Amino acid sequence: MSDEKAAKGEAAKGQGQHGVAILMVVACLAILIPFTATFSLNSRVDFQSAINLRDEVVARNLQRGALRLSLLLFELQRMVFSQKQFREMVGAMDITQVAPYLMSIFGSKDGSEAIGGIAGMLGFDGFDASVLGDLSIDYGSFEVRLEAESGKVNVNCLAQGAKDKDNPQARVAETLEAMLMPTLLNPLFEEEKSDGQRYTRGDVIQAIVDYVDEDVKKFDVIKLTNGSAQERYRYTELFDPYEPRNARMDSIEEMHLVQGVDDDLMLAIGGELTVYGGDCKVNLNFASADQIALVLRNSVTEEDRWRTEGENFLLKTMPLARYVVEYRTFSLFKDTKSFVDFVAKPDQFISPLALLGSGGSGSGSSPMRNPNMPRIPEGMALREKSEEAKNGDTLGGVADIATVAPERVYRVEIITEVGSVRRRLNAIYDMQYARSQSKGKGAWLYYRED
Repeated sequence: MSDEKAAKGEAAKGQGQHGVAILMVVACLAILIPFTATFSLNSRVDFQSAINLRDEVVARNLQRGALRLSLLLFELQRMVFSQKQFREMVGAMDITQVAPYLMSIFGSKDGSEAIGGIAGMLGFDGFDASVLGDLSIDYGSFEVRLEAESGKVNVNCLAQGAKDKDNPQARVAETLEAMLMPTLLNPLFEEEKSDGQRYTRGDVIQAIVDYVDEDVKKFDVIKLTNGSAQERYRYTELFDPYEPRNARMDSIEEMHLVQGVDDDLMLAIGGELTVYGGDCKVNLNFASADQIALVLRNSVTEEDRWRTEGENFLLKTMPLARYVVEYRTFSLFKDTKSFVDFVAKPDQFISPLALLGSGGSGSGSSPMRNPNMPRIPEGMALREKSEEAKNGDTLGGVADIATVAPERVYRVEIITEVGSVRRRLNAIYDMQYARSQSKGKGAWLYYRED
């Protein structure tokens, strides 16, 4: 009996020891698991941070390399597209039309395939685009977007009064008025700004003109000229006071200093504004539809003037201006006369988009009958040069306020993607800027990395 009791005691003692061991294991796991999870998380974070840092360096180098590579585009524009002989033989072209396709060869592995598709579409069936595949980068990608600054509204032209038969200040003010006209922008003028005030469209246009022009008289948005009232703005009454520029602005970001202009308004129209370019004439090869419409209204003949007045401005003039913008995507205007001829009879000029969408060469596949193509608007007769009316008034012409000169200032936007890193660069290049320390022309005027 004593041996049996001793055995039971030893067994009970062993069971108690096993329970203590389990508790110790659980306690150790409770301590080690948080440390292990934290170490694993920190390791993953450090590893991903190292990858992101590597991709950041690669993206920055790709971005700056693409910026230097874009200089080749400007040389191509200067030495080929801007030459008179090239424009007479091939037609008016600009580097903005081909820049995305040329740069895609270097910035994307699929860029050479896109070039091959375009070459085949244009009839170059024997062109082997695979040889271009070795030019692309192996890791990451970048996209280069090139934009002509003369196609935007130069707000610095508000400082220039009437010159010859052109009044840049009045014309730019009218363009701003047209840009702010859509009812979609009504909330911007119905809500209070950060200063607790509400500003109408006329108030904003007046403030922009008065901020840029040199005089101290308020601008009359109805007569489109300076009035008799003195300028009275609250710039000097702010917590951080400043004076109005009353001169050319250095960057479009300075528009935020104008009374009534906030981030929401700049988000709506800021992309259509610029401060670069010395010639305040409308460049017909790059201008927006709003600017083209004002050229039509200024130069239309008396017989077709009704097409630009009242509600017909939105029903007839604006559709024609938008059609001009669509057509010139592939075919720029050689001179103002070609623009006048196109506007007079737009149905006589077949858009390359219509040819691509015709669907065949049979009699029933005419591009003009393609139901998928937009309707061609009615044309209107324009005066190429100004004329004097019977009553002595001067009737404006296209050549007085518009030009088709080759572009001088370009905006370069480079978007780089490497892994999870995405960077954006904006820069302005002036092709005619005289270099002071080296021979030649051309210089960067603006550079910003985001």
